[in-house]
Amino acid sequence: MKTRKHKEQIVKELKEKFEKAPLVILTNFQGMTVAESNALRRKLREAGAEYKVVKNTLMRYAYPGTPVEQIKDAFVGPTGIVFAFEDIVAAAKALKEFMSGDDSKLQFKAAVVEGKVADYEMIKQLAELPSREELLGQLAFTLKYPVNAIAWSLENLFTKLVTVLENVKAEKEGANA
Repeated sequence: MKTRKHKEQIVKELKEKFEKAPLVILTNFQGMTVAESNALRRKLREAGAEYKVVKNTLMRYAYPGTPVEQIKDAFVGPTGIVFAFEDIVAAAKALKEFMSGDDSKLQFKAAVVEGKVADYEMIKQLAELPSREELLGQLAFTLKYPVNAIAWSLENLFTKLVTVLENVKAEKEGANA
């Protein structure tokens, strides 16, 4: 049995996570085996997220004053929490992939994204966005494109200038001959 001090520490940690995490998703994990639960934790960890199961009574002490308070009614029955701190898209993709199987026992309850309540459709849309690395690549291409276009234009301009000068030289040589 957990001591009062240990429970207070759990509540304090949860409150910090509720305040800091830009993505918090509540799930119902009833019927999941230990192997399935471990697979979910591993997949989320690979995506930079965390999955925790804590008693609802402790969570009720942790959410007041945090964005998660908006979904307090979802803290009924078996509740697992997904916390994503860095790449929320990768976490949403991992969770969607895990929930999309026909035999998946994991069910969506509620979510808070960047302080706003989100439904499962919004989480699916978030999961469809490009990853952080893909977005950075697109940004790099977008920033690099104008520079490349100017360089190409200047190169093309110099090539045309050389061609014109060669034509003028050939005409003068032809006129002098």
